Amino acid sequence: MDASMNELAQTDSKETNQWFKVILFAGMLLFAFYASTHMVAAGDTWVAMACGRHFDNHGVDTVEPFSFNSHPAGPSEETLEKYPDWTHGIIKKWHPTGWINQNWLTHLIFYKLASWFGDDGSYNYNTLVYWKFAIYFLAVICIYATGKLMGAGDFLSAAGACFAMVVGRTFYDIRPSGYSNLLVPVLLLIFALAVYRNYRLIWLIVPVVVFWANVHGGYLYAFIMLVPFIGVHLLLRLPRRWSICLGFIGLWLVLYLMSYKFISNTNYLTVQKVLNKSDAVPILFKDKILIIWALLAVGSVALTVLKTIKSQLFYAYHIGIGAIYFLTLAPRFFMAEIPRRLTPHFKEIYSHFVFSSQMTFVLVSLVGCLLILVMSLKKERFIALSFKGIHHTIGAGVVSFIAMIVFNPFHLTNLTHTFEISVSKHAESWRQVNEWKPAFDWMDKTTTKANRVGDEEAFGVLCILTFAALLCWLVGHFLKPKPTMKRGRRNQQAQIPEGSFQWPKIDLAMIVISLLTVYMAIRSRRFIAIAGSAAAATVFLMILQIWQMFSARFSWKTEGLLRPIPWPPVVLKSIRTGTLFVVLGFGLFWGMKYKYVYLDPWPTDNRYNTVFMRMTASHLKPFEVCRFINDNNISGRVFNYWTEGGAVAFGQTPDEKTGKVPLKLFMDGRAQAAYNHSIFKLWQNIHSGGPIIQTARQKKQKIDAKILTKAGSWIDTQLKANTVWTVLMPKAQENSIFMRALKKTTNWKTAYFDNTQHILVDAETPQGKTLLDSIIAGTAVFPDAFSENLTTAAVIIETKNAKRYKDLHTLTKAAFDERPCPTSARAMTRLTGLTMFREKVAEYLKSYVDDFVQNKETYMKKDGYFQRAASAEIASRSLIKMLPKEKDRYLKYANQFRAELKPLSKSRIW
Repeated sequence: MDASMNELAQTDSKETNQWFKVILFAGMLLFAFYASTHMVAAGDTWVAMACGRHFDNHGVDTVEPFSFNSHPAGPSEETLEKYPDWTHGIIKKWHPTGWINQNWLTHLIFYKLASWFGDDGSYNYNTLVYWKFAIYFLAVICIYATGKLMGAGDFLSAAGACFAMVVGRTFYDIRPSGYSNLLVPVLLLIFALAVYRNYRLIWLIVPVVVFWANVHGGYLYAFIMLVPFIGVHLLLRLPRRWSICLGFIGLWLVLYLMSYKFISNTNYLTVQKVLNKSDAVPILFKDKILIIWALLAVGSVALTVLKTIKSQLFYAYHIGIGAIYFLTLAPRFFMAEIPRRLTPHFKEIYSHFVFSSQMTFVLVSLVGCLLILVMSLKKERFIALSFKGIHHTIGAGVVSFIAMIVFNPFHLTNLTHTFEISVSKHAESWRQVNEWKPAFDWMDKTTTKANRVGDEEAFGVLCILTFAALLCWLVGHFLKPKPTMKRGRRNQQAQIPEGSFQWPKIDLAMIVISLLTVYMAIRSRRFIAIAGSAAAATVFLMILQIWQMFSARFSWKTEGLLRPIPWPPVVLKSIRTGTLFVVLGFGLFWGMKYKYVYLDPWPTDNRYNTVFMRMTASHLKPFEVCRFINDNNISGRVFNYWTEGGAVAFGQTPDEKTGKVPLKLFMDGRAQAAYNHSIFKLWQNIHSGGPIIQTARQKKQKIDAKILTKAGSWIDTQLKANTVWTVLMPKAQENSIFMRALKKTTNWKTAYFDNTQHILVDAETPQGKTLLDSIIAGTAVFPDAFSENLTTAAVIIETKNAKRYKDLHTLTKAAFDERPCPTSARAMTRLTGLTMFREKVAEYLKSYVDDFVQNKETYMKKDGYFQRAASAEIASRSLIKMLPKEKDRYLKYANQFRAELKPLSKSRIW
């Protein structure tokens, strides 16, 4: 067995080998299943459902139907005036503006899946969970196939695929990005097929890119990675000097463009103005350093063309000049000052921008030089496409680019729109969203556990494994014996016999692609989802080759035979047996965990408890409040929490002709796809409490009632300026600065209230006054008795309607009876402040706690137990004050319930 790790069962029967492959496939599907079970909140999923419904009913267009702040459809006639008349029609067709939804096909697929399999006009959201499983089942097989093609063998290819699933698990959700998580391994599989099977298979990227460009904006990854794929293979086919020449010229240009992008960044220019260094950014093609680059490039080409130039001078020029060029550009990055007088928030953003730019500059320089110098090795040591293969790859890339534009409803805008978040002047600000944060907290102090998206621990292991494997693998390549070398104690001359182990060839293109993807993930944690998929096959192939090279060198030194040391049959059988037990063990454990989390009674909610609702935390979405909006014909403008916007849009009944919803959103999670940057900043400013709160925080003042009152007045002014008369916030935002400040105003009153959502309306507007009056009069339509009773009680208190104070106990008790939960429990305990209800409330809460204690085992077997237990704790703590004689008893209950709730909430998170 020359490569024991390559094929774990070469000496066994064919039947045994097939069974082992079945076990490996079962293991891969098991890990894909595990990766698909993680719980991720579904903000974008509900945006997808709203958009998909619109596309299904009205087709794909650029007229945004959900918000009053979105991009106007265009281009407008005013915009077209600067162009000749004959181009206007072409521009309108091929470069439309307005609402550019790069994920339109995914949105349509989501909506159709949920609606096709629903009953009687309802939606079956669990079909989206099945979609998620299918995506990652396909992804793990593609990763495995790539490893096999590259030569990693069955076992290591399967191990790498399983590891990739673990790395990306906490980033796998039910969003359009799921398609990118699948299509990245599909793309790399096509690259491997083109290199290891037939270069004509590279044309498979054309349909893949066309599909990708319609389901998610991540299709740009294909074009980004085509550049190093083509570049590396082309350089490997060129003569050595030309490879190094063109490699260094390209690297120097990339470093210059990075420096120019840095000094032209909006954040950098803002700081320069603060420092009174508002020098204009040099014009790109007149920049002195770019001119220096051109001269250096000419010198490099000249040294390459002149064959009489000695190799020592050629290499000395590129290494020496490269170092000087690096030192010329470095001051742009490393002499960037960070003034103390910046606001803390902007200072953190700017510090992160400078640090990440510095790190990128250094890493690109080092890795670029290393890769170019590696090309100075003999060309025979590399895997390279033929010139025909390179021509086909370039052709496939060009056709893919054209097809991406032609076969997309937004045509050229589908490409240019992407630059808004990548290279526009506001790109850095758009990327302050949590999922764009760096992979590791130490790279950005604004990243904390509270706002972290996904877990990076497994990715950290991948980074360490990649670095260690790459280092050992590089060392291994320098261990290759020369055709004739000394060995043994007598320093005998030994010729390497024919048929000996051949040192592994280097697939430099796949290595570069893997490293680039890992680096993308380090810079932005959203790419961790694809980092494992992109790197797994290459890293695990390196592990195999490390064993082969080191053991072959050891065998050569000790036995005079150049071959990897075979593994004993007992070790191979142990690995197969161990694999079987791992698959069975994890299968049993994860199967029981899945049942416990997703199928058994769910303590979190007793209404919305399907697998989809649990997996996406969608039980918190505004289902009832949207029915309230629809049934009461509420229209106009609403200030909403931006990640809830999609669900609010989907929950409303749109106009049949236009698809527009009656209550227009301020903003939602589509961000730059539907809104200008100024709207994004305005929403952030209003939600954070504006300049009053900002000033207080800068002065480190306590945010007291006085400051909140002033902030509330400022917020009210902003909402009125935008003709907003309704505010809709999730309960999680109840203690936010925005809600606390707005409640300090005299005119913003509760108009809807339940355990997940809260509507406030401006009572000074005709719409707000009419709605509040209808609630008091009992003519408003509510989705259920719980929200009706709870809301009516809140409106009576906030409007100080003394005539109906007597109804407060009846209403609140009815709400508590209908749905025991922390919201109704707190509403009940607040009535203890009114003397007229104190005894009734104490008696009621006492009976509730006693009933809960007596029937606890029964309640535990039903959905919604957590809500009941939390209510019992709130009731017990209230009774401690109300019934001093029984204080010890209820204190014991309260502590007991609290101790039970914490592990209970964590036990159903997976």
